[in-house]
Amino acid sequence: MVCIAVDAMGGDHGPAEILSGVSLFLEAHPDARVQVFGPLDQLLPLIPAKFESRIEPIDAPDIIGMGEAPTRAFRTKKNSPIYKGLDAVKNGRADAFMSAGSTGAVMAFSTLILGRHPRIERPAIATVLSSKQGPVVMLDMGASVDSKPHHLFDFSLLGTAFSRAVLGVQTPRVGLLNIGEEPEKGGVVEQETFGLMSAIGSQYTFVGNVEGRHIFEGVADVVVCDGFVGNNLLKFGEGVASLFFDFFRTESKASLRSMIGAWLLKPAIKSFYQRYDYSEYGGAPLLGVNGISVIAHGKSHAYAIKNALLRAYQSVNGQLIEKMDSALS
Repeated sequence: MVCIAVDAMGGDHGPAEILSGVSLFLEAHPDARVQVFGPLDQLLPLIPAKFESRIEPIDAPDIIGMGEAPTRAFRTKKNSPIYKGLDAVKNGRADAFMSAGSTGAVMAFSTLILGRHPRIERPAIATVLSSKQGPVVMLDMGASVDSKPHHLFDFSLLGTAFSRAVLGVQTPRVGLLNIGEEPEKGGVVEQETFGLMSAIGSQYTFVGNVEGRHIFEGVADVVVCDGFVGNNLLKFGEGVASLFFDFFRTESKASLRSMIGAWLLKPAIKSFYQRYDYSEYGGAPLLGVNGISVIAHGKSHAYAIKNALLRAYQSVNGQLIEKMDSALS
């Protein structure tokens, strides 16, 4: 059985919401089990009786705050859910780790406990976005900034391995996010990266530079960028989506005609929301470390937690680490 270690104390909604997501996941995947880490007095009352044989509570009373410095937490909180959960992966007691807690802490602990792949200088956070042609892997989404050309080249290999292992794309199309499509566009970093990615050979299909508008058109299966750019692009997209739905809710109540129109469009709007909602894809894996570590959004509810666990489960079954080793070799 696939075993996933879960930080039950991460996120904005507390362990009850995390355990609800765990239950949804286990209901759909009878070949999986979960280790949940947190204070036992809080965890034990939340474990459903029907899943007692597949949910193992493990005491981890040290809680890491969202604003706490990751390096200090690593030194002082060895009994935290993040530390103990990742240690379970490191020592083979679990196959993957998932947390909706502090992104900085999960990144730092994953790197220090699991270790970086020997070929990788900087791990990358990969996010799956929806496009007209299907899912698109975008990285880095905030693990590092001021990336050099060889870092961005490594990200292309990591994204390719993830696209193959989890999304089933045999020969991913990879694009470099830039301010124009021509090879000479961008700064020195982008131009040098373009040269490195152009010489990749058969590892993936390099489609060249892609602009922001191309991401949702599906011209590439993997889009590579610096973490500073990727993180801001992701948050801008979340803000635009929120603005759209707030505007629709407000305007749909403006008149009887608007209310009728909104009722008629409700199925289409719901479908659009589900397609582009972050909770559909659950969590973002940290690629480039020697183990599977998935970071969920801090505001995740049970459905998003279920899908974050699904992302970890797919990474295990798809042999992500083995395919990453192959791509980086």
